Amino acid sequence: MRTTLAEGWRALLLAALAAGLVGLAGCATDRRLIVTSTPPGALVRLDDTVVGSTPYEIPFDAYGVRRVTLYKQGFATASQQVVLDAPWYLAFPFDIVSEVLLPFGWKDVHRVDITLQQDTGPVTRPDLAAVLRRAESLRLAEPSGPRPSTIPPPPKPTRPSED
Repeated sequence: MRTTLAEGWRALLLAALAAGLVGLAGCATDRRLIVTSTPPGALVRLDDTVVGSTPYEIPFDAYGVRRVTLYKQGFATASQQVVLDAPWYLAFPFDIVSEVLLPFGWKDVHRVDITLQQDTGPVTRPDLAAVLRRAESLRLAEPSGPRPSTIPPPPKPTRPSED
């Protein structure tokens, strides 16, 4: 009877110790993306979703490439691809130790700072004509690539002769 009681206490102690170790382990990395702008207060679009205004902080789960676009009245729209690379301790096989076995969490913060340029005003006429020619070329595009445009370029402005 005495050995059975001692074995029961030993099993209970081992179970409590295992539960305590499991509670300490498995602190995942705190991944954050912080977007700031000069000037602050720009509207932030992350990939295809408007998420807030700068300064903006968001947790993320996966590494890879994201598109950050900023909009602000009176400033040109700024768009930038951001590469979120994993740190060395999250590469295989180190990630097994750092994500599962270590009893503390890592912090991985990626910062993006975008300086917005003053808006230069409306699109000028020559720029608009070039954009329309390019749009027509892309509209007529085939799998092998765009064909030459069928729209003739606008005539050059002539100066009145001085007689």
